[in-house]
Amino acid sequence: MFWIVVLVVMMIVLAWAGLIFLRKVLWDAVHQNLLDLEDNFEGKVIRNGFAARPVFHGKIAGNELTINFSTAKSGRGRKTYIDISINVASDFSLTITEKNWQQEQGNDSPENACELVTNNEKVFYIMPADSAKVQEIIKKKELKDILDGFKNLAYFFIGQTGIICEFWSDKIDDDTAFEKLQPQLEQIQTLQKILNK
Repeated sequence: MFWIVVLVVMMIVLAWAGLIFLRKVLWDAVHQNLLDLEDNFEGKVIRNGFAARPVFHGKIAGNELTINFSTAKSGRGRKTYIDISINVASDFSLTITEKNWQQEQGNDSPENACELVTNNEKVFYIMPADSAKVQEIIKKKELKDILDGFKNLAYFFIGQTGIICEFWSDKIDDDTAFEKLQPQLEQIQTLQKILNK
């Protein structure tokens, strides 16, 4: 009986160690990807522990840029998110969220939201719908064009505190490659310019 208990404990410890090792390998790959951003966005990657998630602090067009990561439960299990914030203030507040993502969160129709359907049939909620500025913005053709280009957008917020947005990822080590992150950052900048015209 003693040896069975020892064997079970050893198997649990090995499984736990294996999971930690896999997590470390995953975040090592993400860390390596973020190092490619350092040269292009005047930044630094910070990682505070053995299997910790890395954080990138840099600049984009002279504004402070932060990229970090989070996870949350959704209707389809756990999702990993790429969290991007840019310290560029706006004189109004607006939130854009993808309808499919909202429904996964169990929120079929957010309060005070209008729907925007892009040319590729993607559907986004834009809030607050009762804002005259939002009503003006949703008529812009270039807004539909830029939203069509976003992949896996959970939400985009712009306001006096800056831009905060999240993109969900099923393959975080692939989605943080420079070839994917750099165009995504450019899309965010383009969207910010469209909204502030």
